Amino acid sequence: MSKIFMNRRHFLQNAGIASLAFSPLITSSRALADTGVKPRLLFIMLQHGVGGPGGAKGTEHNFTFSPWLSPLTPIREHVTLVDGLFGTWWGNAHDESYAHLLTGSADPAKRGAPRTPSVETFLEQKLGKGVLPAQRLISWAGGSARSNGALSLCYDTHLKPISLQTGTLAQAAILNNVGGVQSNEAKLRALREKRKKILDEVAGELKTLRSRLTVEEKIKLDQFTNSINETASALGLNGTIKTGGNCQAPTSIPKEWWKIQGHQRYELGISSQFSNLKTAFACNLTRFGVLRIGEVPHDIYDWKDSSGKTRRGKPCGSSVNFHQCVAHYKDLEGRLCFEGSVKWSIQKIADFAKELDAIKEPNGHTLLENTIIVISGEVGDGNHDRNRKPFLVIGGRGAPGLKTGRHIKIPQQLGWTLKTPDGDIKQQPFARVSQRTEPDFWREICEAMGVKLKTFGSPYLNRGRIGLL
Repeated sequence: MSKIFMNRRHFLQNAGIASLAFSPLITSSRALADTGVKPRLLFIMLQHGVGGPGGAKGTEHNFTFSPWLSPLTPIREHVTLVDGLFGTWWGNAHDESYAHLLTGSADPAKRGAPRTPSVETFLEQKLGKGVLPAQRLISWAGGSARSNGALSLCYDTHLKPISLQTGTLAQAAILNNVGGVQSNEAKLRALREKRKKILDEVAGELKTLRSRLTVEEKIKLDQFTNSINETASALGLNGTIKTGGNCQAPTSIPKEWWKIQGHQRYELGISSQFSNLKTAFACNLTRFGVLRIGEVPHDIYDWKDSSGKTRRGKPCGSSVNFHQCVAHYKDLEGRLCFEGSVKWSIQKIADFAKELDAIKEPNGHTLLENTIIVISGEVGDGNHDRNRKPFLVIGGRGAPGLKTGRHIKIPQQLGWTLKTPDGDIKQQPFARVSQRTEPDFWREICEAMGVKLKTFGSPYLNRGRIGLL
């Protein structure tokens, strides 16, 4: 490689135009420093939602989580609780259609059929698909893909339901593609090392020159070298390259997974899909994911009753099933048992978030900070609350630019009447109704992902900003 020589006289002669001459180099270097880190988006659906309104107490920035969300406390700085949003006004949003949840639109005349694609399909249209399409998953370890018909979450551009992949199906697709990504990582690593060698050469020559300059001249030169150092840092060249080891194969699923029974199979389904998603995001196979987690078995988790006693299992006895006893709680004990089920699921998600937070990416942020994880349900709580549905957001303060570590209390009003092309929305005068909606939420999430919209979903349900950014 040819050396770069610059004597003191030459430096002084060009000092007046140095900033102009050097700025294209810095601009080009900063362009090279584009790490290519793109924001990711993952939606996790919990059956019956995340516990209903009141998931935290305190102010926007100084708050504590309620017991059912307490597993989020160790990562509170990454969490935003949006408490809560207006969901949908037709049907019961539970056993008719889930289309509103990711489309922000539904046709009441057609039992809630979607009018627009789901958000991950829409964003793929705008931003392009990755090596793999959006990972649309269900928390089952294996078996065939699941199509839920009218209760589907995801819809294509023709408004047809998209099946959810089980763990074995998703993992097979990931393993078929992860090798090529690792090869690309090796090429990227070699390119960065080449850039580092060039920058080291420039830095060495400038250090030699600096020893022969006056104090004033050194100040000018230091401004240039600081720019070089900033570029090197942005390129990930300050010491070691941290990207190559991020792309790891997912944890393998037992070949005879069907022989695993009960709780262990339920937990395997969740853990295997989180492992698949971690690989898909860390290896840049896709930017979008959806995971549906089904109803939690009642005897898999502990909960505390009104006397403070730790219990396991539903409080209604064997004659009443979990769905009616706990999900549709009718008394304090049922509510506390329901909170226990939410807490168990939130703990699994919090553990997954911590794994993402341990992965550093080239832009200096962690994979969690570059990923928006949204958690909600088809309804706000087990009793089908649609008026104040809480949404949890974990991550996103890196590439997406979200403001995290917040408890956003959405303004509410008593009752609501709104004339729409689909008929009149009429909520009871005594009902508390959020003044912001699911479409408002997804509109801002799309903006964080790089797609700015005037409206999302049904235009008449776009009510205003939430303030995620």
